[in-house]
Amino acid sequence: MAYTYLQLFLFFLCYGILGWCAETACMAVIARRLVNRGFFALPICPKYGVMMIILIIALPTLRGHFFLQFLLTLTVVSATDYFAGFLSKRIWRKSLWPYERNTVFGGEIRGSLLAIAKAVAAYLTVLLLHPFLFLAISLLPVLVLQITAGVFLLAMAADFGMILYVVIKGRRKKDPEATAEIRQGQMAWKDRLGAKIYHTVWKRLNRAYPNMETAEPSQEGEYVFARGVCPDKLFWVFLVCAFFGDLIETVYCRMTMGRWMSRSSVIYGTFSIVWGMGAVLLTVILQRLAVRDDRYVFLAGAVLGGVYEYTCSVFTEVFFGTTFWDYSKIPFNIGGRTNLLFCIFWGLLSVAWVKICYPVISRWIEKIPPLLGKTATWVLIVLLCCDALLSAAAMVRYVKRQAGDGAETVTEAFLDANYPDEMVEQVWPNMKIR
Repeated sequence: MAYTYLQLFLFFLCYGILGWCAETACMAVIARRLVNRGFFALPICPKYGVMMIILIIALPTLRGHFFLQFLLTLTVVSATDYFAGFLSKRIWRKSLWPYERNTVFGGEIRGSLLAIAKAVAAYLTVLLLHPFLFLAISLLPVLVLQITAGVFLLAMAADFGMILYVVIKGRRKKDPEATAEIRQGQMAWKDRLGAKIYHTVWKRLNRAYPNMETAEPSQEGEYVFARGVCPDKLFWVFLVCAFFGDLIETVYCRMTMGRWMSRSSVIYGTFSIVWGMGAVLLTVILQRLAVRDDRYVFLAGAVLGGVYEYTCSVFTEVFFGTTFWDYSKIPFNIGGRTNLLFCIFWGLLSVAWVKICYPVISRWIEKIPPLLGKTATWVLIVLLCCDALLSAAAMVRYVKRQAGDGAETVTEAFLDANYPDEMVEQVWPNMKIR
């Protein structure tokens, strides 16, 4: 079923609020007191919204295959939980909850059982609750939906701005110091307001996560660029693997098909976003299993990689109307989007990545001079974002041209003139329009 962007955002809000209600209720039973378990001050947990958006789009493509649907649900639930915990840890510099142990990728029985319970709840929500939510939203006037979405968007933006303020302030001054200054009245009114916001947010976090711990001990001595698994490190992992992944696919196509073809995801440069994001996914989620036996890494990587490849195919079809690979002729394929052989490749690649490749690449990245590394990181982020936006716009415009739609705006005329069909087909020779 095709959803509009407005509907998807409203689904995100509804499931984010429902997830907050469920998690808050569970913790209220355990702790016998009501606390806000959300990342935001608002009653919403974005991870549940993101999780459910992926599921309501991907699960219908596996209709009739209940085991595969549940396996996809379990993987998406665990991966989303893991990433949410990882991001909150990097933002707050504190581990708010033991996310590394509470998923199927944590390697612990208790965490796996908890993840299975969450997956069952999410699966039943998609099957039983989502149709009624879809009907309810469809019956409301579009203007009401737009106003509701706009109000929540502004509220979340203001809430997130307050969080950023607290994070920045917290990295400059410790909470006890700010509290003491508030009590002594040693601040101007603007500073007092900011300090009160800071103190209020941290008080809420301390009540919601009384067992949170400092994420990493302070590192003494010389500053090292991209130490540990941090955003800078992950960006360079993405960049390196996107580049080499593109080269590997290009050589593979030359050896198997006898001709050179572009395997890039973007108009400019040899970068495969699928390979880059896959490497980030394996780095973040499988790092806890790096010390375990190879078979655990292989199994987790095979399932995670297969689900990742499948959902990538679904989302390119839904949002761009195109497909970039079709494995229908390969035995044991799943809707032509992935197959057993490539899942095995993902498992083997995961073992090689977490055991051998990542430690070496991580050491190389940390040898980059700090100033050069920070500067290069932001410059490359801006360039890659521009490249990705241009590529997406050129792809969407190509699909519309094939449907016979003429250029109606200046932007469409610009895309037609600078990114004609020949260029798009040369960059993405395997792209098919659905």
